[in-house]
Amino acid sequence: MTPRVTWIIAIVGLLAGNVIAMVILAVVANDGGTQVIPQYYDRAAHYDDELDRASASRALGWHAEVAIAAGAVDVTVSDAAGRAIEGARVHITGYQRAHAGELLDLELATTGGGHYRGDLRERRGWHDLTIAADRGGAHYVQHVAVEAR
Repeated sequence: MTPRVTWIIAIVGLLAGNVIAMVILAVVANDGGTQVIPQYYDRAAHYDDELDRASASRALGWHAEVAIAAGAVDVTVSDAAGRAIEGARVHITGYQRAHAGELLDLELATTGGGHYRGDLRERRGWHDLTIAADRGGAHYVQHVAVEAR
C-alpha cells in the first residue's frame, strides 16, 4: 500500500468516525421534548409585576427551604426570626430543566411545624421552582433552583 492510499484511508476513516459520533450524540441528546422555558414570553412581558411580588415578599421576611428526594418535595416556610409559618397554603409550580415541557403544579399538604410535602415524579437533576405561600392575606413568592439526587 502506498503512502497516498494510507493517507486517504486515514482521512476517510476519521471523517466517517466523526459522522458516526455526531449521529450518536444527536440521538442521545434529543428526547423529543421541548427545551424552551415555559411561558418565557409572558414572564418577560410581566416582569414589572414579578419585581413587585419579589419586593412584597422581601418586605414580608418569610423564607422557604426546598428539598427534593425519594419522589417528594419538602418545603419549610419560616419568618424573618426563624419561626415556622404554620397553616399556610403552599403551592409549587415549575419544571425539571431536562424536561421543560412537563410542568409541575402541586398543592402541598401540611405535615406540621411549618413543613409542607407533596409527591412528584422522581427525576434526578435540577428543577426550577416557584414556591407560593399564602396565610391570612399575606402572600409570599420565592423562585429556587434545587437539585434532586
